Amino acid sequence: MEREVRPRLRRGEGRSGLSFGRRASVVALLLFVGCGPAFAANPIGKVDRVQGEAQGTSGGTTAVLVTGSPVSLNEILTTGPDGRLALTLDDGTGLTLGEKARLAVDRFVYDPTGASTLHADVAGAFRFISGKLQLGATKDASVTTPSAVIGVRGTDFWGGPIDGEIGVVLLEGSVTVTTATGAATLAVPGQGVNINAAASLSAVTTWPDDKRSRALATVTFR
Repeated sequence: MEREVRPRLRRGEGRSGLSFGRRASVVALLLFVGCGPAFAANPIGKVDRVQGEAQGTSGGTTAVLVTGSPVSLNEILTTGPDGRLALTLDDGTGLTLGEKARLAVDRFVYDPTGASTLHADVAGAFRFISGKLQLGATKDASVTTPSAVIGVRGTDFWGGPIDGEIGVVLLEGSVTVTTATGAATLAVPGQGVNINAAASLSAVTTWPDDKRSRALATVTFR
């Protein structure tokens, strides 16, 4: 009849054969290695590309962002001088920041076949490209800047400082730009508006090629 043979334990060892002190050290090490920053535990997207300086801050912890870094809800993403940061959220939405910009996604609910919600706060130059929706799915998406709230509908657009004002130019889809003094809808690619220091909206115009090129250059990687 076979019987189980168990190794004899030395004093101070658990059944793993490690002393309790060593076991505690191993567990602590595994927790440290496995968890990483607290704000990486429930990511809503990831960084695709970085140029220059870029950081993410959440819960009082700041980390340098690199390609593949997770992006979390309410994490504050910033870029330095001549910086660029491109990221993709889990719903396929793409966001690119220019230099000295700031972004925080504070609402994000993704249901591939139902109703999704996305809201982001942005300061500085940025480009927003909506993720594709499945048939029957809906999305309530908006971007808040220091000058306006931009309602998004299946859209690719740019926003940021240009020619001494804040501009928004449509590249595809449709957006509604709302300020404290009025609202304007951009529904034709190439249409744009300017917002002055008093938050007044200009008339909707078709931006010349040169102006569109200068706008997009602020979020283009070298």
